[in-house]
Amino acid sequence: MKLREMILVSFLAAMALVFNMLESALPMPLPGIKLGTANVFALAAIILIGAKAGLAVTLLRVVTAWLISANFFTFICSFTGGISAVLVMVLLYNNFKSCFSISGISVAGAWAFNIAQLAVASYIIGDIRVLWYIFPLLAAGTLSGWAVGYLAELLCGRIKFLWEGRI
Repeated sequence: MKLREMILVSFLAAMALVFNMLESALPMPLPGIKLGTANVFALAAIILIGAKAGLAVTLLRVVTAWLISANFFTFICSFTGGISAVLVMVLLYNNFKSCFSISGISVAGAWAFNIAQLAVASYIIGDIRVLWYIFPLLAAGTLSGWAVGYLAELLCGRIKFLWEGRI
């Protein structure tokens, strides 16, 4: 990875962490439902640099947030969900970007995050009935996924503009 790319990954990871922490302070209507704004930066890393960068942004955000919050349950759910989301978004972006919009790829990532998070929570809690919670999570993931995809497109456009030195 080039120095310029490492700087961009570091910036995106720092922004993802900031948005993750800000989002954690917001009241949400149901537990476990978040806006997912930190994923804007992982998706931007995938688009601008590639799969390893998207994975690095996600791992840096999740581990750093865990070190700040010291909540192991949240860490396990975020880690599993984040890795699942990045893998799905990379797969779709690298192989099917002509079939899906960036927002569509983001929605698929949000769904992967929610499914993995819920599977881990169900396993840890030891109650399969938790899986019924998938319906409100997927509905929220659809809405937030579209917004995250749109924001990632805007961010990528701006970073490309700056990257090419047109300022």
